[in-house]
Amino acid sequence: MSSSRHTAVSPLFTGLNLLAALACVAILGGALWLQQTQGALPCALCVLQRMAYLGVLVFALLGAAGFGLRRPGLARGAALLGLLAALIGVGLAARHVWLVYHPEQTCGLDPLAVRINHWGVTRMAPWLLEADGLCSDIPYLFGLPLPLLSGIGLAGLGALLAVAASAAGRLRPRR
Repeated sequence: MSSSRHTAVSPLFTGLNLLAALACVAILGGALWLQQTQGALPCALCVLQRMAYLGVLVFALLGAAGFGLRRPGLARGAALLGLLAALIGVGLAARHVWLVYHPEQTCGLDPLAVRINHWGVTRMAPWLLEADGLCSDIPYLFGLPLPLLSGIGLAGLGALLAVAASAAGRLRPRR
């Protein structure tokens, strides 16, 4: 391959990554709206799910930037790391849903919340990442517990990034 020809991933890849990033911003905005207007304080598991959304957001933007820089390896790697963040978030949401339906398993202030509240990243954005609520005291939207909706959102983002990673795998010469 000559130096004048670069490899690029499918244009679909950029669109999927930007869609995933936009969805993360909307979901995190909705969580902040619930927190600020409805008094729904996030618990430790809520904060960890928010961090998963932030991970997906960052990696989706890196993937789109990798495509723009004609770096398919960076783009594919970012999509896979975003997928990993989404899968971790789904696991956290599943644990949270289990706790919602088994409230006897929670006991007041979670020691994990104390640890999370001392992380450097939490101190940079306490309005987004500080854990103040209880895992069993969560709001319901559309008749479903918020952690279940969060898990569905993260699973959808994971599927979107899996398709994006597949699109990144199909390299084509640029003319």
